[in-house]
Amino acid sequence: MDKKIALVTGGNKGIGAAICRKLASDGCYVCINSRNKENARDLLDDIVASGGVGEIIEFDVRSPQEEIQKALNNFPFQRLDILVNNAGTLKDNLIYEVSNEDWNQVLDTNYFGALAVHSACLSRLRLSPNATVVNLCSISGVKPRKGQLPYAVSKAMLIEWTKQMGLRNRKNDISYYAVSPGPVATDLIKSSPWYNDPKSTQRIPLGRYAEVEEIAEFISYLAEGNHVFENGSNIILDGGFTQTVKET
Repeated sequence: MDKKIALVTGGNKGIGAAICRKLASDGCYVCINSRNKENARDLLDDIVASGGVGEIIEFDVRSPQEEIQKALNNFPFQRLDILVNNAGTLKDNLIYEVSNEDWNQVLDTNYFGALAVHSACLSRLRLSPNATVVNLCSISGVKPRKGQLPYAVSKAMLIEWTKQMGLRNRKNDISYYAVSPGPVATDLIKSSPWYNDPKSTQRIPLGRYAEVEEIAEFISYLAEGNHVFENGSNIILDGGFTQTVKET
């Protein structure tokens, strides 16, 4: 197949959906991962209506790796060119009130889930002449904020894993990148009561939230390949917000 083949975990909404739309518009065959196929049906219909191609692959990144591998056995191609580990969750709470269950859910999704999907896809990535792995991280993994300990730890772990994979992969046959957005205007954020409060953007030097399409555009750039010197990098897209956040 001449088209690049992409898999986006948690691709049915938010930043993941924007990434799927952008990669499809770039001419990729996009595999949208969702825990429930019906949740991604409208997105796939929109992609196809716009001239794109793709399909839905149903699995939960928190599942045992053998279950993820079983789901990927229905993958339409032997090769995979682009893997975007976007699936994520958070459980905000004060440090002494975070339950073990919350810790496990966040780490299993954000960190171990990404590693499990990568392991399940590795043989396919190695068949690509120029494979790209992008891990959606967060500025919370660089400068954590109060109440986000499990989320911040999981993203910091994923950032460091990305760096180590980039260092290890000296042949540059697979490129690894971490992308760490700041505040992004997802549907979830837009529905929050403080979204339209002018104070919510005062600490963002650019003066606004990022749009999901802007994050997707940058991931599209990385997916083009041949960015040798960025391999293993954590790239922050936050409009300067990190510079205003104090260490906690």
